[in-house]
Amino acid sequence: MRSKRGRRQRSSPVRRKGFLAEHRIARKLTVISLILLLGVGAVYLCYVALAQSGLFRIAAIDIEGCERISKDEILELSGVSIQSNLVKIGKSRVEELVAGHRWVERAEVARKWPDRLLISIRERKPVAIVNLDDGLYYIDKSGELFAALTGEADLDYPVISGLTAVGEGGLDRSSALREALQIIKYGGRDNPNLPVQNISEIRLGDETIVMFLTDRPFPIRLGRGEMLNKYRRLAKVLYWLYKRKEFERVSYIQVDYGDERVLVGMESG
Repeated sequence: MRSKRGRRQRSSPVRRKGFLAEHRIARKLTVISLILLLGVGAVYLCYVALAQSGLFRIAAIDIEGCERISKDEILELSGVSIQSNLVKIGKSRVEELVAGHRWVERAEVARKWPDRLLISIRERKPVAIVNLDDGLYYIDKSGELFAALTGEADLDYPVISGLTAVGEGGLDRSSALREALQIIKYGGRDNPNLPVQNISEIRLGDETIVMFLTDRPFPIRLGRGEMLNKYRRLAKVLYWLYKRKEFERVSYIQVDYGDERVLVGMESG
């Protein structure tokens, strides 16, 4: 009679099958990995070949959207030349470089196979000039100051002043600036009674916003808030003054006099 210690232990059929299955899976994974590596290597070799090929060397660079900015400036910023290879051009990088110009709001780059590159830009559109302690700056409709005025700058925009003093009373400067831009926006809708071209200056303050016109610089006190309603009331009052030929006698207009009321100060004579 054999003892239990003398018996030969045999591996379980289930354990053996599991080992074989794991071995087959490992072999498959190894094969798949090798195929992937070969594929990546082949793609890389193709890229290198195309990047060095004269077939995709840029023959022409088209630049669209330039008004204030010269095409030479955009071309220099892009870092691209007619010696560049179209395959090697990094679109996102070129767009980032071009968009770094203070006058560029957005830049897009497109490849035109086999040998042309298109750079399209959208320039910022100034809506006003902001007078700060250190100089004058263009501002766009979003409220971003993007360029200092130079000696040859276009001055035919409303001037926003008093921004540096706003906030001393505890109010937010961005709020006052936003309201000033709202007035300019409404004036840009071609209202014949108060077009944006007739706005000379918008003076910001904690308690009120004062506007001045180009043809007669009397103060127009707008107060703060509800600028659309105030603009509409003011446009109606100006129309009435022009129609009755009383405009020249006006000494001030107070739009925030009361609910739906406008106070007009008149010079005697």
